[in-house]
Amino acid sequence: MDRRGVAVRLRSGDAAHVQCARTEIESVDTTVGRRLFVAYLACAVTLTVAGFIGSVGSGLGPALRWTASLITVLALVAGLGLHRPARKLPWLLLLASVVAGTSGAVVFAWYLKAGEPPYPSGADALWLASLGIQLTGVTLLVNGFSWRRDPAGILDTMIVTVGLGLGVWLLFLRDLLDPAMSPAARLVTIAYPLGDLLLLATAIRLSISAARRSPAFVMLTASLVVQSSADFVGAWQISQGVNNLSLAPAFALSAMLLGGAALHPSMARFAVVSQRPGGQATPLRVALIGSMCLLSPVLLIIEGITGDGRVDWLAASLCCVVVFLLVIARMVGLVRTVHHQAAELEALAYLDSLTGIPNRRAWDAELRRRLAVARRHGEVLVVGIIDIDHFKCYNDMFGHPAGDQLLRDASTAWQAQLRPEDLIARYGGEEFGLIMHCRLRDAAIVMDRLRDATPEGQTFSAGLALWTGQESPDQLTARADAALYAAKRDGRDRFTVTGDPGRTDLVTDFLAVHAVSSD
Repeated sequence: MDRRGVAVRLRSGDAAHVQCARTEIESVDTTVGRRLFVAYLACAVTLTVAGFIGSVGSGLGPALRWTASLITVLALVAGLGLHRPARKLPWLLLLASVVAGTSGAVVFAWYLKAGEPPYPSGADALWLASLGIQLTGVTLLVNGFSWRRDPAGILDTMIVTVGLGLGVWLLFLRDLLDPAMSPAARLVTIAYPLGDLLLLATAIRLSISAARRSPAFVMLTASLVVQSSADFVGAWQISQGVNNLSLAPAFALSAMLLGGAALHPSMARFAVVSQRPGGQATPLRVALIGSMCLLSPVLLIIEGITGDGRVDWLAASLCCVVVFLLVIARMVGLVRTVHHQAAELEALAYLDSLTGIPNRRAWDAELRRRLAVARRHGEVLVVGIIDIDHFKCYNDMFGHPAGDQLLRDASTAWQAQLRPEDLIARYGGEEFGLIMHCRLRDAAIVMDRLRDATPEGQTFSAGLALWTGQESPDQLTARADAALYAAKRDGRDRFTVTGDPGRTDLVTDFLAVHAVSSD
């Protein structure tokens, strides 16, 4: 069905028809997009191959670049219309950068036709604006250089950028700066390689980000690398006074790769972040950072050998200092990440995965610690063991997911009834442990509150034991457990207590009243 038939369904207003129509529109758009992408790919390959096999040598270089730019503009417009990405602004900026760059080429051709072009000129302004717009668009595609989102990725990008910056300075930028240049000319001369360096850094930022490696992602990254590399080669040729290698095919390839990224259906999901964590010290990333750390001294050695003893020690020293500081910051970040992960693992080791409250390991450790504190300060302490009545039957009747939910709801409800200094932990299965810093009488009042808060109309049996002041954790827990089984033998839905045998005058009347169910 074509779009006319789909439009009829949309006007009908029926929900099922509308949903079906939308699905068919997406299917039609996907089919058209794939056909356009295949046709565009064939055109891109033809133009690029034609440029590399000699058409540029016949004076068709500018025509090749303009043709590639025009096709790229059409591809960007078609991609935005067909795939309708959720974030259109980055792609619109990339479109604007291609238009600005093409306009700069047109202005430069006009200058050439009129005579010797000035430097800097209006064409330079358009080309530099194109670089800035392109950088902004690509940056927005990966959610920006947000320090909070990915500090490790930004540090790695900065390390690579500074290392490559020294190479750019030593290889050709230093030679391009003529002392006789005007301030504007010097500024523009520096701005071109600086913009290309930032462009290459953006490509590196893309490659180490957590974005999914879709075909659009690969083509856009390749476009940035080809463009910045071609600009660097062109600047080096100018600094050496040679023009042996025509770069028009490379610039055409870069433009065509950008258009291909816009036409491919995966461009709509370009900014979607994958599930893999960012900032990992992968072998490739470690090799990249290590090579950038070694680049400064290696370039310094090469310059000392080939430069008749003339070494730009100031630039090399500043680059080394900055790179080392960034590496130190990166190491500090890695150490903090390791400490944070270790703390999280330790916390998880002491938490029950089902209920989120402390587990048996945490119970044992905390009971030992609290008994030591109580012994040192002469405090009272009560331990309780709770067992949900007939939990196996509940599981058999309603299923294990319902049983798990009961455990979660019960632990949440009981925890809300306790004081901050009290502890409830999952002791095992449907059993829970309590540590309360109070008298036995107050602990019984707390147990009544817990019985009232038990969800789903369920009941529990429990045993309470008052610490004698000399017992070990195991002995105290064993007495509470014995009291629990006494409550079960007496018919469940109750709690029994056991006090300090040496202080029976304080607990005898209490036991007589509260050793039975609080009906």
